[in-house]
Amino acid sequence: MALFGNDKQRTTVNSSGYNGSEPTRICPKCGKEKPLSEFGFRKMGNGEVRNQSWCKDCR
Repeated sequence: MALFGNDKQRTTVNSSGYNGSEPTRICPKCGKEKPLSEFGFRKMGNGEVRNQSWCKDCR
């Protein structure tokens, strides 16, 4: 669980692999496997925070 400000929010991170230093995932648009640092995060309406589907380059 991550803490943002005074509100507790659940953080969900979806990954498909690991490159030796951080988790990775495959961008559905470009099809490349990239580190999670190449994906942004978004706040969902239910208070959950999760990583975006598309990588920063494709967005």
